[in-house]
Amino acid sequence: MIELKHVYKSFDGCQVLNDLSLKLVEGESVCLFGSIGCGKSTLLRCLAGLEQLDSGEIVFSGGERPRIGMIFQQFNLFPFLTVLHNLTLAPKQVLGMSTAEAERIAMAQLDSIGLAHKSHLFPHELSAGQQQRVAIARALVMKPQILLIDEPLSSLDPISRGEVMDVLRKLKSEITLVISTHDIQAASELADRIAILDEGYICEDGSVDEVLTSPRQEATRRLLSYMRDLHYTIESVQFDRPELNSRIEQFCSRYGLNAKASRYVQLVVEESLNLVPLEGGARLQLAKMNDDMRMMLDIVTDEAGVLYADESTCRDDLSLSILRGLCDVLEERVEGSMHILHMELSKARLQ
Repeated sequence: MIELKHVYKSFDGCQVLNDLSLKLVEGESVCLFGSIGCGKSTLLRCLAGLEQLDSGEIVFSGGERPRIGMIFQQFNLFPFLTVLHNLTLAPKQVLGMSTAEAERIAMAQLDSIGLAHKSHLFPHELSAGQQQRVAIARALVMKPQILLIDEPLSSLDPISRGEVMDVLRKLKSEITLVISTHDIQAASELADRIAILDEGYICEDGSVDEVLTSPRQEATRRLLSYMRDLHYTIESVQFDRPELNSRIEQFCSRYGLNAKASRYVQLVVEESLNLVPLEGGARLQLAKMNDDMRMMLDIVTDEAGVLYADESTCRDDLSLSILRGLCDVLEERVEGSMHILHMELSKARLQ
């Protein structure tokens, strides 16, 4: 349906898309993965016609541009219009629909996403998940052939995420989708293909199993590790503990762990940080292991002179004792200048 050929796009001398080529097939669902700044949003905006290419071309089958809708990461609903008016504005002004016809189509879309009863409200009266669903409905009233969605699940709580995922699962069978996301679990459900962006070009493109299970490129393996795991850098003793706890809670929710399991993981992290010197900073990595109900925690510092998990030299005897009761594995090692405290969390406590 659409082919991007050797596309280049820069902003203020910064190359964002760099010789990017990609094919989009009608009826297919494609997820775009990549680190922040890799060009995912710019690629979507170029497809939508909101940005002009510096060079390269976008070729449409049959030579005619299909109807393309786009849903922005920040929803971009008009704050001064009700939900219903947000949906009817474009059909009336762009397609020339009558008010009655536009409202009929809008209410049908709102009903399909379970928000017909919210039609009279303003965007600020809705939750983030409800605003996202309204944004999807607003795009669909224009009857697009392709729907571009930028980070549809970012900053959503677990309930809102589930509601939006229900809508996206339904859409997958109805329309061509191109979705930028950092959510591997969502992509595994929604995507027929995954395209990895690295430094402005497509470094890997294949089926979900090919890319997520057997990636060919080192850039893909590195990116997937960061997307699957929680990476957190502590710069000093006065780091933001509530933020870290929130990140842990989101991480656990992503893998379907309940609130009790999340509190357990937070406790392990808290006690482990009592053992390591934070004055010079530390790097934390929380990972879900291949076993469905096992997690691994690594805390890395650059101070390699003292053993953290030894009774004779540890900083906090009580925390060490607690960790030995909470973890199936507690060990440490030194690799060059890095001191690594490695823990594997009790499988039974995560269930």
